[in-house]
Amino acid sequence: MNFDGASKGNPGPSGAGFIVRDWKGEVMALGAQKLDEGTNNIAEVSATLLAVRIGKLLGVRKLCLEGDSLIIIQAIMKRSLEAWQLQNFISSIIEEPNFFEDYQVSHARREDNAEADILSKWDI
Repeated sequence: MNFDGASKGNPGPSGAGFIVRDWKGEVMALGAQKLDEGTNNIAEVSATLLAVRIGKLLGVRKLCLEGDSLIIIQAIMKRSLEAWQLQNFISSIIEEPNFFEDYQVSHARREDNAEADILSKWDI
């Protein structure tokens, strides 16, 4: 599962995108959501939470979550974030994986996250 958030300006109009693949790499779902005006980090955490919740709705049991925002990936792995404005988002993301049998979070290079990046900019 790949996710990405985008903001035109910081803050500015924002969007979130995600793509869910099965274990063979076949696309199960993809989507984009227009967000309110916000920062790039708020867009990233919004995209992460959206992706995890879609995976849950699809019945995904083993989750591999990848994004190109190192700050968000590290916050999830550490289970906290120093930026208080984002802490509620991170707390929500951390709680969601309790649904999954197994999950891992990893950083993807920007070029490896291109599809989610395109989706995140769809409506902005």
